[in-house]
Amino acid sequence: MKQIRLPKFLLLFWGISLSVSGQETKITSYNIWDGFDKDSLRYERFVEWAMENEADILVLTELVGFKAHDLEILGNLCGYMHTALQKEDGYPLGVMSKTPIEVVCRRMEGFWHGMLHVRTAGIDVIATHLSPFDWKFRQKEAKMIISYVDSLKLEDYFVAGDFNAISPLDADEIITHKTWIRNIKRGDASRPAYNNLNDGKFDLSVISSFLAAGMDDPIGRLVRPAEKRMTHPSAFRYRWKVEDERLPDLRSRLDYILVSPSLMHRCILGVVERLEGISDHYPVSIVLTNK
Repeated sequence: MKQIRLPKFLLLFWGISLSVSGQETKITSYNIWDGFDKDSLRYERFVEWAMENEADILVLTELVGFKAHDLEILGNLCGYMHTALQKEDGYPLGVMSKTPIEVVCRRMEGFWHGMLHVRTAGIDVIATHLSPFDWKFRQKEAKMIISYVDSLKLEDYFVAGDFNAISPLDADEIITHKTWIRNIKRGDASRPAYNNLNDGKFDLSVISSFLAAGMDDPIGRLVRPAEKRMTHPSAFRYRWKVEDERLPDLRSRLDYILVSPSLMHRCILGVVERLEGISDHYPVSIVLTNK
């Protein structure tokens, strides 16, 4: 795989350094958009970004077309000797880690895309990708995840991925995004069996249920102002310029790393990285102090 150098406009960090020391653990979640659509340039850009990003744990959604061996290859190219894939069809979830991975549970039944639970670096990692079309289905998925976490009495854990849901911490920002709201209404009208909007309004119950269960939202707490928390869409989604004035009104935050109380106490940084050229989503990261 040849090394490429990304143009500077592809990496916009809002002035925040994400380098970590050996005393810290960095966690990143990223929806890679349909398994890169077999686009070798996007694949190569991802490899270079992942090497520079240097997360200790990397959660990936939309690994479309990936088999377990494909994720192993990608992991090795990015500097991860340990990988786990949830399934090999549809929209798989995956985890790459710098330290050994123990797969605890792969679950598909009852979920739109599924759930993957692994242990690595002394942390329970639960990856998920909730329904893109229906708030009631997402609510059901959230309840299943919360019940699962409670049943195992997990302590140091996080739930990460593409939740396709709005946080109450973002409500004041999202309500100003008129184009996003119009697009969601149009999508609901085209799919009579599903509804992203709850009685015509954007739904906050899914993320609220996680927060009510004791999890916290470090990105929501630490990233200010709220407009910097939005994770979708990227300018690359429409092949627009990054400064296109239409983008802010289209955006929402769909990608989360929700953490247990014990991990929230250790969280010192959260960031949404305005990374262009790879996906229609932006990656989100948090940094924890080590015990």
